[in-house]
Amino acid sequence: MTTKAIVLGISIAALVAGACTPAIAGGERTNIQGVGMARTFVAHARGLDAVGINPANLAAQDGGRVTLGLMPIGVHLGSDFLTYGLYSKYFTGQESGTGRVSKHLTDADKQDILSSFPDGVGRLSAHLEARPVGLSVRITDHSRIALTMTEYVMVNAMIPHDYLEFLFYGNTPGSVYEFGKTSAEAYWLREYALSFGTNLPAPSFLNSLSAGAAVKMVHGFGYFQVDRFNTSMLTGTDGILHGSVDVHGRASGIDPLTGAENANFQPFPAPAGSGLAFDLGVASDVNDYLCVGLSVTDIGSVEWRANVEELVGSGQLEVTDPLSQVQRDSIENAVSGEHHPGTSFTTALPTTFRVGAAIELHKTPLLKNFLWGEWTFACDYNQGLVDGAGISTSGRFSMGLEFRPWGFLPLRTGASFGGVDHFNFALGFGLHFGVFDLDLASEHLNFLLQEESLSHGSIAMGMRIRI
Repeated sequence: MTTKAIVLGISIAALVAGACTPAIAGGERTNIQGVGMARTFVAHARGLDAVGINPANLAAQDGGRVTLGLMPIGVHLGSDFLTYGLYSKYFTGQESGTGRVSKHLTDADKQDILSSFPDGVGRLSAHLEARPVGLSVRITDHSRIALTMTEYVMVNAMIPHDYLEFLFYGNTPGSVYEFGKTSAEAYWLREYALSFGTNLPAPSFLNSLSAGAAVKMVHGFGYFQVDRFNTSMLTGTDGILHGSVDVHGRASGIDPLTGAENANFQPFPAPAGSGLAFDLGVASDVNDYLCVGLSVTDIGSVEWRANVEELVGSGQLEVTDPLSQVQRDSIENAVSGEHHPGTSFTTALPTTFRVGAAIELHKTPLLKNFLWGEWTFACDYNQGLVDGAGISTSGRFSMGLEFRPWGFLPLRTGASFGGVDHFNFALGFGLHFGVFDLDLASEHLNFLLQEESLSHGSIAMGMRIRI
């Protein structure tokens, strides 16, 4: 790989990395019990945990008449192509007689790294979810209402392996690099939700039947997206690099995020975008030990109106000397494009279909005389219905287990398959003392099974008070 190729590749990769940064900127990660069970919760969630997951479960008994959530928060960072094993094998050097030295990548090494990109495209993601306000009140013996305010900050980027391939092999004669699958999206949303669940008359073959709904007012404070990056590079037999650029992006944000002078952050700023969303759900106790649930959440969209800006870049490039500052500047200018005021636009919320079941093993006729403590096994299937930031239209199956050797100590584990994370192994626990609960969990503990597989990290923690 030539020095010229490295310089040119770094120039282009730096531009894409800049696009992946959230220059501006659904309750899955604040459901701490569910996180500890690999986000298995549609039939098992109760009380405030049901908000954003399945509002029908608000009708189920959750202890106490009033429950107050104390700022549950969940954080996730990761990628689906760069693992700890890959990093330690190729990017930390190798032992020598004089200590660790840089490792020279062979062609087999480069192909191993490139093959780590699923279908040739890698995903980077960062998610933060917090619920500063969470209150549920039982209004009758068979119904409950909940008021919540939840913050969502998400960054997602898709990066084709052609960037690394260009760095590894340079612009060799006859080479073609396609960057069209590059994309980036980031947002900051605040959701005010009113959720309600109540029991319905149940048919004779069911113990109970409940339904629930939620209406949400969504405020958007920042949004950024690169939705088109039709850029390619071809090197002819004469060594001259020809490029084609077609880039489009858009952004909207409150004044502090757009760099406006004399702008200060406020707890409740006027939003840059707003919209309505709805959750719908049903749940049933089939018998004394089996319950099922089904829901569709985040049905809606956000319209962005304030400080709208568009990014447009297009053109043809010809590079005869990648070390030439003038030619490098021409690449940067073409890819970074021109910024100009844009018109309002609408983005879909991550509408999700969920279905699941949970069984209390210690109550089943087969096992109730053999098990110590309380055992609950649950399984879910989640399907994204729209393409949106933070969600995939790839289905995700999960299963989880909660074991309570004593009532105050729930121990949780689970595994999920599919979705953007492919495979997750989760652990969590809680300390429940009737009036006060504390829960802690992570759904990205794959390294406990295989250290080299570490590529994601997450932590979720929450407390609540019941009266």
